[in-house]
Amino acid sequence: MTTLLNHVEDIYRKEGLTSTIKRIINYIVSAKWYENSIFYVYDHILDEGNEVNYLPEIQNVNHRIIETVQQLEELLDEGYDLSLVDIEQTRNRLEQGAILFLVFINCDFASVSWAALTREAKDVINPYPYKVDFTNNEACGGRTWVNPKYRQLGLFYFSLYKKEQYLITKGVIKHRSISLSTNTASQRAKIKMGHESIAIAHYIRVFDWHFWREKPIIPLSKKGN
Repeated sequence: MTTLLNHVEDIYRKEGLTSTIKRIINYIVSAKWYENSIFYVYDHILDEGNEVNYLPEIQNVNHRIIETVQQLEELLDEGYDLSLVDIEQTRNRLEQGAILFLVFINCDFASVSWAALTREAKDVINPYPYKVDFTNNEACGGRTWVNPKYRQLGLFYFSLYKKEQYLITKGVIKHRSISLSTNTASQRAKIKMGHESIAIAHYIRVFDWHFWREKPIIPLSKKGN
């Protein structure tokens, strides 16, 4: 800390107050100590649907649901490729109760996604403080990523469908999620799956201080009633 303060003082002497403030702000942002983001909050009432409508445009698809670290280790022992996945982070999330959804093409990694049935699990996969009523049969999901090698094949929709079918078996009625306002691909996918945007959320974080505010949006299904 002393070295950092000395560096700031040196910049101030050489470049003046305005430049020093700009340099401090840039440093905070680059160090990920500051965030100012806008999110869309989505709700989706789960239904069984028809898997045929969500099948990806590729053969040899293998979908796996992982609930425990032991199941993850068994998957690795079976020869499935998880070289693009942070294994230690994955173990930690599983230990906190998060559910892992994986898609492989044969044994080649294609996509990853997560779901949470408890507050503890949610916080470890998505720390943004959007509201999920776990005591009232709600769940949440996120951290979906598709291997660029297999994009544009419908794997995002397939993975989301399989996740929601799993949640139904756990008694979940509603799935809640968020998307960055700049992530248009995620927004299109959610709308295609029947998710409705119910709020716009503003999130600010400076060091350990957090601010989250949701502004409700009237869903399209309720407009005109």
